[in-house]
Amino acid sequence: MAQSYFDLEMASASAKARGRGALARAIALCIVLSNFFSDCSLPSTSKLVHAKYVEGKIVRSATLDKDTLLASLKTCLNGLTTEDAKKRLKEHGSNVLSTKMARRWYNILWNAFWHPFNIILLVLATISGATSDRSTLFVMCLMVVLSVGVRFYQEFKSSRAASRLSELVRDRAAVIRRENVSSIDSVEVEINQEDVVPGDLVILRTGDLIPGDVRILTSNNLLVRQSALTGESIAVEKYSDIIERESTPLLDLKNVCFMGTSVESGGALGVVISTGDKTYISTIAAYLARRTPINAFQKGVRRVSYLLICFMVAMVPIVIVISGLSTHNWGNSALFGISVAVGLTPEMLPMIVNANLARGALVMARKKCIVKTLDSVQNMGAMDILCTDKTGTLTIDRVAMVQYMNCEGICKDHVLEYAYLNAYFQTGLRNLIDEAILTFGEVLSGYRKVVDPSKYKFVAELPFDFVRRRMSVILEVDDLNSNSELKSQEDVEHSVKSSISWKRCILVTKGALEEMLGVCSSVQDTEGRVPMTPEYRKKLLSMGEELNADGLRLVAVATKELKRKHKQATFTLSPAPVHDKLSKVSNGQHKYKYIEEKDMVFSGILTFQDPPKESAKEAIETLERKGVAVKVLTGDALPIALKICKDVGIATDVVITGPELTLLDSDEFLSTVRQATILAKLTPDQKLKVVEALKVGNHTVGFLGDGINDSLALKAADVGISVDSATSVAKDAADIILLEKDLTVLVAGVTRGRVTHGNTIKYIKMAASSNFGNVFSIVIASAWLPFDPMKPIQILTQNLLYDFSQASIPWDMMDPEYLETPNQWSARGIATFMICMGPISSIFDITTFVILWFHYGIRAKERQAEFQTAWFLEGLLTQTLVIHMLRTRKIPFFQRTAAVPVVISSLLIVLIGLAIPYTPLGKTEKMVHPKASYYYFLAATVVTYICLVQFAKMVYIRVFKRWL
Repeated sequence: MAQSYFDLEMASASAKARGRGALARAIALCIVLSNFFSDCSLPSTSKLVHAKYVEGKIVRSATLDKDTLLASLKTCLNGLTTEDAKKRLKEHGSNVLSTKMARRWYNILWNAFWHPFNIILLVLATISGATSDRSTLFVMCLMVVLSVGVRFYQEFKSSRAASRLSELVRDRAAVIRRENVSSIDSVEVEINQEDVVPGDLVILRTGDLIPGDVRILTSNNLLVRQSALTGESIAVEKYSDIIERESTPLLDLKNVCFMGTSVESGGALGVVISTGDKTYISTIAAYLARRTPINAFQKGVRRVSYLLICFMVAMVPIVIVISGLSTHNWGNSALFGISVAVGLTPEMLPMIVNANLARGALVMARKKCIVKTLDSVQNMGAMDILCTDKTGTLTIDRVAMVQYMNCEGICKDHVLEYAYLNAYFQTGLRNLIDEAILTFGEVLSGYRKVVDPSKYKFVAELPFDFVRRRMSVILEVDDLNSNSELKSQEDVEHSVKSSISWKRCILVTKGALEEMLGVCSSVQDTEGRVPMTPEYRKKLLSMGEELNADGLRLVAVATKELKRKHKQATFTLSPAPVHDKLSKVSNGQHKYKYIEEKDMVFSGILTFQDPPKESAKEAIETLERKGVAVKVLTGDALPIALKICKDVGIATDVVITGPELTLLDSDEFLSTVRQATILAKLTPDQKLKVVEALKVGNHTVGFLGDGINDSLALKAADVGISVDSATSVAKDAADIILLEKDLTVLVAGVTRGRVTHGNTIKYIKMAASSNFGNVFSIVIASAWLPFDPMKPIQILTQNLLYDFSQASIPWDMMDPEYLETPNQWSARGIATFMICMGPISSIFDITTFVILWFHYGIRAKERQAEFQTAWFLEGLLTQTLVIHMLRTRKIPFFQRTAAVPVVISSLLIVLIGLAIPYTPLGKTEKMVHPKASYYYFLAATVVTYICLVQFAKMVYIRVFKRWL
C-alpha cells in the first residue's frame, strides 16, 4: 500500500506541473486503487519511467563537479540544518523502501481457488443443488474444499513475498548537521538510517551500510562490497577525485556508492543523492512487487484445462440431444447431460495435482530444498535450461591463493615470505587477499617452516590507496640472514648460518602488477639481482596477461633495504592532503606518500582465484546428461568466468559480455543468448532480459542466484532458486531455497521434480483418455438404449472411486528412462494420447452392451437397474486396473511394478466396487445383484482389455516415440 501512496504522489506531482491537478489526482487515485485491489504496484510502463529517472539522476550526479552537485542538492560541506533536515524528511518520506512484497492471505486463497475445474465443479454443484441432487452437491463442494485447502495451506505456510528490503536500512548512520543557517560549526550526529534525507553529508566507516545512493566527496582507501548488486566477490574501489562520463555503466561508477552495499574498509565523506523509493535498489524492488509472470507449469495446466473443458462443452450437448431423441424426456435428458458433464470433469485434478506437488515439496525438503511455491516442484523437473551465477555456486565463494612465483615463473619461498609479512604486519582491516595470503602461508608452514614473523619488528605502514594501488610496511630485521634475497652482493658471500645479526629496516610492498613495475629498478631472478630493463618489464606484463586470461587475480611483491643512522630511520613519511572533515572518518589516520617507494627489487607474483567447488564439475555433467543446459550469468569479469567454467566443464565456445549485448538488436540478442554459455559483466536488468529471452519457445528456465542483482531474474524464471545464505531480496524472490549452495543438491531437486512432473502428467493422461472413452460409450448407449445407461449418482460414484484409486499416484515411481530427460507440458500430446487410447475402452463398453442386450436380454426399462449395475462394474474395473498399464511404457508386473500404495489402492477400489451392489449404498443407488455368470464375462473383459491396451501402447510408442 505504501508503494501506492508513492504512485499517487508521483502522478499528482506530474499533473500539477501541467496545471491539471484535480483531474490528475482523480486519475492517479483510480490507478492506485486499481493497483491495490490487484495486489500489484506500478504498471510496467511506469516502472520503466521510474527506473530511467532514478538511473539518470545517479549518472548525472556522478558527472558533476562537487560544488555544482552540492548546489543542486541545496546543501554545503557544513551539512544540513536540523530544521532543513526535518522539512526534507517530510517532503521525501522515510528512507525505507515502501514496496511490500508480502502476499496477503486472501490473495493466496484466491489464487488457490481460481482453477477452471474448481469453477466448473461449483457451477455443476449449483445446478445439482437446484435439482435437489444433494449428494452430488455435497461431493463436488467437498472436492473443491480439499483442492483449495491443500494448495492454500502449503503456500501460506512456506511462501513469503518477494522482498523485505527494509531490513537493509535498519542501522544507524553518521551525518554532519548544524543547528541553524547562521551556524558555522557542524557536528557529527548518529541518526536512524530511516531519517537520512537527500543532501545529507554522511560519514562512512568500515562496516557501515550505505544509507542511500551517495556521491563520494572525499575518501580514504575506500573499499565497498557491492557483490549483492554486481556479483563480484572482490570489493571495489571508490574515490572522489574523478568526474565520470555519462556513458559509464551505472554499476561501474567509481564515485557513487549504492544503497544496500557496505563499506569493507577505509572511510569517506559523501553526500546523499537519493533515498528510499528513489534509490537504484528501488527499481529492483518495484519490479519484484508486480505479479509473478505465469510459469511453464501454469501454462501447461491452463492449456490442458481448456482442452478438456472444450471437449466437455462440445460433447455434452450431443449427449443431451441424442438422449432426448431416444427417450423423448428432455428434462431427464438435461439432467443426464449434467451428470455426464460431471463424469467428464476430472474433478480430482486440482486436488491430485496439488497433493502431488505437496508430496514433492516434502520429499525435496528432506533433500535440503525448501519449496515456497508448489508449482516450482514440477517446473524443477521440466527445466531444460539452468542459468546460474558463478560466485558460491560454481566456486567456494572465497578468494584463495593459488600459487607464488618469481619473475621466471618458478616457485620461490621468498615471494610468499614477503607477501606474508606485508599482510601480517599491516594495521588496517585485512581484505580477502590478505586473508588468503595468511591462510596459504600458515597451511604451508604447517609442513615446512617458510615464514617466521618473530624475526621482524613493525616500524611503520603506508596504507593502500587507489592512486598508488599498493601498500607497504616497514620492518626492522633482527637477522639479515632470514632475508638472504635482500643482501647486497658482499652479504651473499656469507653463509646463511653465519652469526651476522646487525639491525636493518626493509620496505615490503605488494600491489597491482603494472603499478609495482613502475617503482622497481631491478628484479630478483634465479641467478640473482638483475636490472629491470624495458624487455624484462614487457616480459612480466605478458606473463600477467596470460595469468589473467586463466581467470587469476594478480598481486606483485617488491622489497627494498632502507638505510639507518644511529638506530633512527632516515626515511620520511609525508601526509597527503585530505579534506578536514575526513579526519572524523579515519580516526586520525592520514594517507601517506612514501618518498622512497622507488628503486625497489621486484620479487615475484602471487595469483588468486575463487576456486571451483569439487562437486561442481560432476553436478554439471549430471545436469547436462539429464538434458539441462547450464548457462553462467555473472556480473564478474569475463576472463575469471572463463577460467572457472573451463575448470568445471562448461563449454566456452560462445561467450559475450553485457556491454556487447547492449549493441545487439532484438533478433540478434535472442539468437546470441540462446547460443552463449557464458554471459559476463551483466547488470541485473540484463540478467532479467536474458532469462525472458530464453523462455521464448517451449523452454522451462531455472535461475540460481543469491544476490540483489539476481532477484529480477529469479522473479522472471519459471523456477527461481536461491540459497539460505542469500540476501533477503533474493530469497524472497525465489521459489525454492537450497539449504546448501551446491549444484549437487540441485540435481537431487531436479530428479524429484521430474518424478512429480511425471506423476502429474500420468494422472492427466489417464483421466483424459478414460473420460474420452466414456463419452463415446455414453453417446452410443444413449442412441441405442431406451433408458439411461447409468444413473447420474452412479456416474458420480464410479468417477469418485476411480479418482480415489488414483489418489495414491503422488507416491508412485517413474521409469528411470523418463527421469533422464526434461519433459515439457504439451496439450497437443495429451490430446493425441486421449484420442488414441480413449476409444479402446469404448470397444469393451460396446461389447458389454451387446452381451447385456442379446445374451441377457436386457432391453426394457424395467430391467435398466440390472444393465446399469453391470456396466458400472465393467467400467470401474477396467478404468481402475488400466492404471497399471498406462503408468509405464514397460510391461506392468513383469518389467515394472507400481509403488505399493498404488497397488493397494487399486485392489481396494476393485473390492469396494464389486461389493457396492450388495451394500445399502448399492440399494440407495438402485443397483441389483448381477447374475453369477456375468462375473466370468467381466473377468474375460478385463484381461482382454489389458492385453489390447498393452498392444496399443507398443504401437503408440513406435509411432510417436514417447509415452508419458
